[in-house]
Amino acid sequence: MHKENVVGLIHIGEAQPSAQFLISHLKLSGYQVQQYQESEVNDIDTAIKTYIINLFDNDENIDDLLNVLAEKEVKIIFNDAQIANELVGWNKNRWLRHLLHKIDESHDILPKVRTTEAGGVGDTLDLQQHGIKSVWLLAASIGGPESLVKFFREFEGDEPILFIVVQHMDSEFSAMMEKQLNKNESIPVQLAQAGIKIKPGMAILVPVDEDINIQSDGTVSVKDVNSMRPSTPCIDDVCVDMLEDFEHINMAVFSGMATDGVKGATNVFENGGKVITQSAESCVVSAIAEEVRKLNMSLFDGDPVSMAEYIKESIN
Repeated sequence: MHKENVVGLIHIGEAQPSAQFLISHLKLSGYQVQQYQESEVNDIDTAIKTYIINLFDNDENIDDLLNVLAEKEVKIIFNDAQIANELVGWNKNRWLRHLLHKIDESHDILPKVRTTEAGGVGDTLDLQQHGIKSVWLLAASIGGPESLVKFFREFEGDEPILFIVVQHMDSEFSAMMEKQLNKNESIPVQLAQAGIKIKPGMAILVPVDEDINIQSDGTVSVKDVNSMRPSTPCIDDVCVDMLEDFEHINMAVFSGMATDGVKGATNVFENGGKVITQSAESCVVSAIAEEVRKLNMSLFDGDPVSMAEYIKESIN
């Protein structure tokens, strides 16, 4: 491998969790990683052009290390491990992309579009290989968290279903939302981050400031979004992305206000997917579901418990 595709990583003290996460994603991005301890600095490979210093204690004196690296004329990137260890969700994704961009400014930090040389659709994700029979996008806004917890509790956790949760929220509530939805104790809900693999019986929570793609091997990747969106995350945008990734998805519309999600439901319906809605009497606000019902796209209307039963019966 060309040395430009090798990154040096120097641990100051013990290797930190964020460093291990970084190493795994550098490898996913096509890099090899050569690791060193601070005491091994005189043994570093001078052909490697980029070194990351994984620094946990900012009071640590690393002047000698910096002088040696400067003499070797390599690119130096600092990773503040104390901060990086605490990052979750979209913040962790952003940190990762920022480091990749520092390694190589031309690095394509957005997921690649899967196309063939002829310009058609490339390799698509084979859900059967991952033990998944159906994908359900769960759209919610005001009143959604309570409805989703009731909904998830009706599952055993081993159903061959992948859930994609698009819940309107502000960015500072992402981690809190993940924690709240996991109160269901049946379906594990995970805030999307680069590199996780899809599996049956899991729910991926879409971040606020990013959208997601599912690659053909089942790996989740994240991408920037249009900052002018009226709602975050945008249900309509996620529907488009998921239809490109899976070709066929279903959609359950829960309690919520506004119109974001109506266009997405239309795309799902016209693509042959099932669309179901939460009943007005069981919603805090039923604006999104009502618009879907008016368009005669809802195949089933009920409370969160009966919505879950409908989905379980549909996979048999």
